[in-house]
Amino acid sequence: MRASEPKAVRRHAPHAPRDRISRLGPPSLAQDPALPHEGAAATVSGPSAARFRDLMEAAPVAAFVKDPDGRYIYANPYLLAAVGKRMGSDWYGKVDADIWPPEVAVLVRANDESTLRGGGLQVFSQLMPLEDGPHTFLVMKFPLPTGGPRLGLGGVGFDVTQHSNAEVERDGLTAAIEQVAESVVITDRDARITYVNPAFGRATGYGRDEVIGQNPSLLKSGVQPHSFYKAMWDALMRGMPWVGNLVNRRKDGSLFTEEAVISPIRDASGEVTSYVAVKRDLTHQLALVQRSAQLAQQRVLISETIRDLRPGDTPEATAQAICRRVGSLTDVVAAALLLFGLDGRAWPIGFVVTGQSDPPLRRLPFQRSRHLRERAAEGPWIEPWVNRPWHPYNQLLNGLGVHVAAYAPVRHEQRLIGLLLICARGSVEEVAVTEALSALVEAADLVGALIGRDVAERTEVGRGRDHIAGIIGHRAFGPVFQPIVELGREGIVGYEALTRFTDGSNPEIVFAEAAAVGLGAELEIATLEAALAAAEALPRSAWLNLNASPEFILAGEPLRTLLARSRRRLVLEVTEHTAIADYPAFRAAMDALGPKVDLAVDDAGAGFSSLRHILELQPAFVKLDRWLVAGIESDEARQAMIVGLRHFARATGCRLIAEGIETDHELAVLRALDIQLGQGYLLGRPLPVAAA
Repeated sequence: MRASEPKAVRRHAPHAPRDRISRLGPPSLAQDPALPHEGAAATVSGPSAARFRDLMEAAPVAAFVKDPDGRYIYANPYLLAAVGKRMGSDWYGKVDADIWPPEVAVLVRANDESTLRGGGLQVFSQLMPLEDGPHTFLVMKFPLPTGGPRLGLGGVGFDVTQHSNAEVERDGLTAAIEQVAESVVITDRDARITYVNPAFGRATGYGRDEVIGQNPSLLKSGVQPHSFYKAMWDALMRGMPWVGNLVNRRKDGSLFTEEAVISPIRDASGEVTSYVAVKRDLTHQLALVQRSAQLAQQRVLISETIRDLRPGDTPEATAQAICRRVGSLTDVVAAALLLFGLDGRAWPIGFVVTGQSDPPLRRLPFQRSRHLRERAAEGPWIEPWVNRPWHPYNQLLNGLGVHVAAYAPVRHEQRLIGLLLICARGSVEEVAVTEALSALVEAADLVGALIGRDVAERTEVGRGRDHIAGIIGHRAFGPVFQPIVELGREGIVGYEALTRFTDGSNPEIVFAEAAAVGLGAELEIATLEAALAAAEALPRSAWLNLNASPEFILAGEPLRTLLARSRRRLVLEVTEHTAIADYPAFRAAMDALGPKVDLAVDDAGAGFSSLRHILELQPAFVKLDRWLVAGIESDEARQAMIVGLRHFARATGCRLIAEGIETDHELAVLRALDIQLGQGYLLGRPLPVAAA
């Protein structure tokens, strides 16, 4: 599409015959003898175009002339050969819009108009789409008389495509070298630095202006001998590349190690004209290798320390030995093993400070302990040490210059029991602390394996003691009373005192837990005191059954003192499941309680392997377990067993009490079997004293 000129204008443009393709065009233009000069005006003499044509016919540059309306009236052979099919054989009289794509034609026309307005020579860079691809032309344009009152335009274009591509490649290469992480240094043949990239400055601390013209030896550290550098230069002088590690010194005086590849650069004749060195900083990598070797050695030492521990050592002794070994890790100034107590606070059982005597062990505040426990649930971590005036070790750690602490959870059977920690002077980002964390985690796992069970048991005992002590201290229980009934007349002859806990816990489990943590006697005293006090409201004629453990009975004085306060008949119940190692001692303990205290054996028939318990203890009462009573109306075997126990009771002088009577059928059968006493939900549920 011809967008730049109206068709009416182009219709009057003459067309050159085929034999005039490279000629100037109309004869009037062939007479111009002079070229225009910068600043030429419309009065430039006519022969200018003709002379320009003669000069450009054989020139190895593209040349053209346009009339005042932008129509081509001359194109030299070079231009026609270069543009080819775009201009075509009928190029004469065409405008740029007939030849080039619109975006190119608009730009060319704007440059033409700028040149004509300026009245002098102007130079433009134009990218022209030729048949073999885009070409970059450097174009000089100038006003040129073409035989009329208005000036036309002449132009000369130089194809600089190859030069431009070379510049692009060079610019790309330069940009890449400027951005790589490796240092690049170029020197001349005399080893004077002519170029360094930004990475060189980051590695050495020297600015580019400080080293240009200098010898690279300004980086020499003095660590490597003269023979080292001589061997390097011997290789380079022979035109051979050299590869090796250089220990250099930064501007600030610190040492660093570089892996370097230095190569000679040759010109077209093969002569060495300069040298290029590409260097990679190995300092961090070598530090990691060294750190890894140190940690491997430290892990071996930790393992040896663990192996040397004696089986009989206490958890505290083991913890201190482990802390001492962990404290020997590089850059570590303190190590501690914390356990999480039942009160929610963390307390150290091992604490070592490098080069000092072991500090006293102090519990951490509750808030800090809670933070550590919550954070430990997520795994090992590193955090900066900050000034904490409330911390029991704040002054000590600040005095040691501690800036960072690393923590590793200690677990036993997947349960968190503590923390192993180290304190160091470095920062959170330093490799030493990060790498030490892995060794710390391994040590924490060993701690869990070595002392985890002892600590867990100690902790469980402590937790149980706190739980039972809380029940006793807060009186989180209350007595209830279930009537013992004479079945013949259904009259209440006694009550069994039972304990119910405020939180609904199973009494059997709570009493067993109390015994396991050494508070069994305390809980029994507390519950018996409550039962005896409440029972004062019960009819004095009814006896009172109290549950007591054989251990509490054998203890003697505490129980004797407690029961002496009551003026009613008392019956102590011991379960048939309880083993008694010393029957004579037990009988003596019962006799010491006085004539108003009788004994009952509970749960008879619930699975005890023999009747020795009853024979040895000679109780006043034997209580038949619910297992014997349930469904007795349809079970002749149970009936036969109860008949046998009835005969046994009569022969030994004791009385039977059937427990767990819940239906009228069970009650009727027991009456028929001549069982005189019973208790159960049918006869009365366990209730507080007021309801009972």
